[in-house]
Amino acid sequence: MATARKRHQGGTFQVHVKKGDQVSVRAGRSLNQAGRVISVDPQRERAIVEGVNTIIKHQKSQGSGRSPQAAAQQQSGRITKPAPIHSSNLMIICPTCNSPTRVAHRLIEGKQARICKRCSAALDRAK
Repeated sequence: MATARKRHQGGTFQVHVKKGDQVSVRAGRSLNQAGRVISVDPQRERAIVEGVNTIIKHQKSQGSGRSPQAAAQQQSGRITKPAPIHSSNLMIICPTCNSPTRVAHRLIEGKQARICKRCSAALDRAK
């Protein structure tokens, strides 16, 4: 299989979605579906969202040569899992106004914060 092409060198591109954000899909076959971001790959500009853009992988049991316990733990058959989706097809859902919104960046108390463009509420969770 071919390796995934990296579009940007490490640290040169910043994706507007973060792990744990609630997002809505704006384009593609999973149009208007919503889910939580599981992981983000900034070099490929892609994110994995749970329950969105699912694929079916046909997987064979890998029991030969391994212990029987390892073969029993690995699933075989048709496995559904979420595939990466391009970050330009995602919009963050604001927890305050519950609508898909664009993201603004402002300095709040000396720290960079993500702000909802519709209601001006902070999108970043307090730590």
